[in-house]
Amino acid sequence: MNFGTLKDIFLENLIESYSSENDKGKELYKKFLNLIKENEVLKTAFIVFKNIETKTIVSEASAINYLNECKNLFDLFRGDKSLPKNLEKLTTLLEDYKIDYYNKKDKPLHESLQNYILTTKSVNTLDKLHESQSNVVSWLLTEKNGVNTETSEYVKEGVDPKKFLEIAVNKFNEKYKDSLTEEEKNIFKVLGERNEEKTKALVQQLVKENISLVNQCLNENSDNITIKSKLLETKDAIYKIMEDNGSFEKNILKLYELKKNLKND
Repeated sequence: MNFGTLKDIFLENLIESYSSENDKGKELYKKFLNLIKENEVLKTAFIVFKNIETKTIVSEASAINYLNECKNLFDLFRGDKSLPKNLEKLTTLLEDYKIDYYNKKDKPLHESLQNYILTTKSVNTLDKLHESQSNVVSWLLTEKNGVNTETSEYVKEGVDPKKFLEIAVNKFNEKYKDSLTEEEKNIFKVLGERNEEKTKALVQQLVKENISLVNQCLNENSDNITIKSKLLETKDAIYKIMEDNGSFEKNILKLYELKKNLKND
C-alpha cells in the first residue's frame, strides 16, 4: 500500500467529519497523528511526502539531490522497521474503523515517490528507478502557487490549512450545490481556486457592499442613538477586516455572514 494514498484517506475522513455530524473522522485522524508521532519511519514518511508535495526547487540538479537525500533516509529502516511493514499499522487502523482502502487509486506523484525511495538499485530496476525519479523531479520543478509550509507545522498540526480549505470547500459545494445561491457558489469557487488576486478582489467587493448596507441602515435610523452607535462600530470593524492581510479566506466568510445579517435587519 502507498503511504501517500493512506495519508489522503485519513485526511478525507477528517474533512468529511467537518461537513457532517459524525465525529468518527476526527477521532480517526487524531489516532493517525499519534501513530505518526510515535513511529520514526511513519514520521519520516509523513514529512518526506508532505515536503515533496509542497516544495518547489528551481534547479534540476538540486531537485535530484534532494530526492536522493530523501531516499537515503529510508535506507536506515530495514526489516520490522521498514516502511511497508509499518504501513500495516495504518491499514489496521482503517480496518478497525471499517474504512475501505483497497479500491483507492494511488496518485501518480505518490506512486513514483514510494517506488523511488523503496526500490533497491539493480540491473532489473534501473528503468523503474529512472522513470520514478523523472516524475518526482518534474513535480519538484513545478511552481506550487506560493504554498510554503514549514515541516514543523506539518508535524504539529498534520494538515496544510490551504489544502484542507480547498478540499473542504469542494466537498461542501458538492454536498449543498443545489441549495446554494449564485453568490455563495461564486464565493466557494473563489475560495477553491486559492487565487490571491481574486480573493483580495472579493474581500474588497464585500467590504463595499457591507459599508453601503451600513450607510443605508444609518440613514434609516438617524434618530436612534443606540442603533447608530452599533452601526458605527460595525463600520469600523469592516474597515479593520479590509486592512487585515493575514486571512483573506476567513475574512470573506465573515463579511458574507455580516452582509446577510445586515440585509435581514
